[in-house]
Amino acid sequence: LDAEDLREVVRAYQATAATVIQQYVGHVAQYLGDGLLVYFGWPVAHEDDALRGVHAGLGIVEAITTTLNPRLEREKGMQLAVRIGLHTGPVVVGEMGGGGRHEHLATGDTVHIAARLEGLAAPNTVVISPVTARLVRQAVGLEDLGQHALKGVTEPMPVFRVLRPLEEYANQPAVAGTSPASVCSSLA
Repeated sequence: LDAEDLREVVRAYQATAATVIQQYVGHVAQYLGDGLLVYFGWPVAHEDDALRGVHAGLGIVEAITTTLNPRLEREKGMQLAVRIGLHTGPVVVGEMGGGGRHEHLATGDTVHIAARLEGLAAPNTVVISPVTARLVRQAVGLEDLGQHALKGVTEPMPVFRVLRPLEEYANQPAVAGTSPASVCSSLA
């Protein structure tokens, strides 16, 4: 695609993802080219932020594959794939930046691990850490992807793919935990 068409595609992806994220009261912290950094639990915390993040991830995949892709296929002759990684844990959020440009960004291992998990995700999948899996396992089906070494993390980590909400939890928010969750997603 030429630069103008690519910009339109990325903006359509960002708008589609942001609509889903807003449904689960997530916060888009940064638009990173063809990726997003999303927080659940900041600036507003909920007891089920990890589960909200997982549902948002599944919702983004569904929105891209069932709504945006048919439109892009008609208009541009192309389709997108998205990869989503999610990790739950403590962060420090504060103003970062300089030169007149400041953002409230989270720092700490949580964001780093979420980004590494996103890199492990197959196209159109949501991959989560064992911490997040423990908080959501009663509400969603998971596939164990085994241990993975993540750059910058000392020990290999079990990784899980989110399959789908379990039927008995599909229409109810569940109280899953109180730690903030970071989601990193990007186009594949």
